[in-house]
Amino acid sequence: MTQISCLLWDFGDTLCDERFIWSGSPEWMEIYNTFEGDGLGAAWCLGELNTREFAAELSKHLGRSEESIVAHMTERCNHISFFQQTYEFFKARHLPQAIVTVNPDLFSDVVVPICGFAANCEVIVTSWEEGTIDKNILNRLAIERMGLSCTNEEAILIDNKRANIDRWVAIGGSGYCYSDDESFARHAASGIDALAGLSGA
Repeated sequence: MTQISCLLWDFGDTLCDERFIWSGSPEWMEIYNTFEGDGLGAAWCLGELNTREFAAELSKHLGRSEESIVAHMTERCNHISFFQQTYEFFKARHLPQAIVTVNPDLFSDVVVPICGFAANCEVIVTSWEEGTIDKNILNRLAIERMGLSCTNEEAILIDNKRANIDRWVAIGGSGYCYSDDESFARHAASGIDALAGLSGA
């Protein structure tokens, strides 16, 4: 069994329900999904658009001012629904750990300080700052910035997206495909090393 030396945590739909930011207005998710298809959501997460610029594009479709959209998204960051057992495990800091996430500047500027993530992990690596959504690149940056000499195999990626897990495993990494809070708690009870290679099902 591989001995795990560090944890690489995804954020949305792994630590929490990522839909928090689009609550409060029924058309928001529909508009956002359209923008995802057009590549604007990706541009936001790549740092090619900042939050104000993204809000300016949304305002053309929502009939709301840029300022009100930024205010809405910022306020929604106070209403994140964390997966309780998973989040408690994360906050316990069993090993050196990082958040590795595909997210825009709003995550770093608002979510991180509200949630106090600096107290829970050594580093936070985001796609908008690095200009890539490639989790393998982001994972390696996290390991390096934690000052660890561990191999990919000793670093477990905990992520709800099977494609991210498969790509990390393909270059020698360890992965746990997250599905739900109860499954994670059950699997984690067997020890961190036992998580590697398990599905959340």
